[in-house]
Amino acid sequence: MPDIAAILMASGFSKRFGERNKLLVPFRGKALARYTLELAAGINFDGGVFFVCASEDVAALAEDLGMVRVIRNAAPEKGLCECVRLGLEAAGDAAYYLFFICDQPFLDAATVRQILNARQQGYIVEPRYKGRPGNPCLFSAAFRGELLSLKEGETPKLIKIRHPEAVIAVELSSSLVLEDIDDEQALERLESSFIF
Repeated sequence: MPDIAAILMASGFSKRFGERNKLLVPFRGKALARYTLELAAGINFDGGVFFVCASEDVAALAEDLGMVRVIRNAAPEKGLCECVRLGLEAAGDAAYYLFFICDQPFLDAATVRQILNARQQGYIVEPRYKGRPGNPCLFSAAFRGELLSLKEGETPKLIKIRHPEAVIAVELSSSLVLEDIDDEQALERLESSFIF
């Protein structure tokens, strides 16, 4: 059985960005989702890297990354649960599943390794900064069935709420790696940041 599969969730509607798909928005020289793609492609995930997206333009961001398998989401309106299901089905049996969102340009390999190093069978690993949870989150295969049974409107967060005793928190020293770009204001704020 492969150890870890990476599932990159890129099927959202980016409603707070108006007409623009935020995953295609340029951020410091490249499309926003490209940061997560390059990060995941550069880590040796023996269970594979699965990029779940609804848009052809977003799918094209991975075309030069041979180790990334693009999974097309034909029903993005079902929400995150559909993205999770497609990613899990494509990944098959693995010991762990690491779920990435694709709007965290400052996430780095060192942080991902911290999360991976904390893994234990039967547990969920969640990065935090001063107690505030973030992404990516690592789920043991013990939760595969629950992840697959999420209903429309539900997210993996529900499983963490159901099983607080199974959540391992990895406390990070910087909030920047957990920053996600949800709207134009966050884009402008992080674009003008002197870091990076």
